[in-house]
Amino acid sequence: MYKKKLTIEEQIEDLRSKNIKFDLYNVEEAKKFLQYNNYYFKLKSYAQNYTKYSKVELSNQYINLDFAYLVELSTLDMHLRRVIVGLCLDIEHVIKTRFIRDITNNPEEDGYNIVNKYVEHDYSVLTSLYSNKDKSAARELIDKIKSNEEEIPVWKLVEVLPFGRFIELYNLYYGLYGGHSYSSYLGSVKFLRNAAAHNICLLNSLRKPYSVKINKCMDIMDALSKSRKFETSYKSKMENPVIHDFVVMLFVYYDALNTVGNRSMRDKGMADVRKLFFDTMIRNDNKEYFSKNDVLVSDYRYICQVIEYLENCRNKPVLKK
Repeated sequence: MYKKKLTIEEQIEDLRSKNIKFDLYNVEEAKKFLQYNNYYFKLKSYAQNYTKYSKVELSNQYINLDFAYLVELSTLDMHLRRVIVGLCLDIEHVIKTRFIRDITNNPEEDGYNIVNKYVEHDYSVLTSLYSNKDKSAARELIDKIKSNEEEIPVWKLVEVLPFGRFIELYNLYYGLYGGHSYSSYLGSVKFLRNAAAHNICLLNSLRKPYSVKINKCMDIMDALSKSRKFETSYKSKMENPVIHDFVVMLFVYYDALNTVGNRSMRDKGMADVRKLFFDTMIRNDNKEYFSKNDVLVSDYRYICQVIEYLENCRNKPVLKK
């Protein structure tokens, strides 16, 4: 059955019918927000972080939820996605650079053999590139690859592959030749990168039940278990797919950029993360908004603990590779 399209006024009334208050956010301003800043379906999704009354007659009523909280969560989510995109781009650049360096220093690999093996395993990687070349900023390079696809050097292919396809090539290479790699962590980085780049909400799914059950990254779980800072709280927090992948991404970021040539980039990126969590998220006009939501408060504190844990590593490796 189709749901009725709601006017802005009807959207406000629908929120009110669910016991979402307008004590902290003027109704007229709320109407403007729903017209120009965010749309109803997306904004309402953040209400999933709040509980409803258990009584049957009140089962559609949220407890302690103001429209201002939804606005603030949507705004913080925007800031979070922007930080994630920046971190993931840094990770992608650094691991591609290390990947090409490892191939350059590998006497058993000429830079063509690995591409041949990859294409032989899955030729669709090339057909996909060709069919989408007009949408790519690397169109000229894709044309050159197509003109001589029997001899494609890895340093050219890396420039045109989507990140997910690059991870396949990356995993193939290190599976064949061994060496230090981040293969077991890149699925999490890819998930967050794609979600953030496509403006998919991340802060709307912090309360159980979670949408999927994940396979936790045991190396990071082991690292967390050895720190007294986390006690046992990390076990339940890492069941949340978004929190799990965000923590994995932070570990990869800290570790992959933990070289003399990359530490200044890493420190800047980590400073952006710290500013978001230790400044923006608790600014004076909003820090009381979520104080009664135990899930949001505990998730926030956990991520802050992870940030402080990494900062205290003092340039020591934090991942097994």
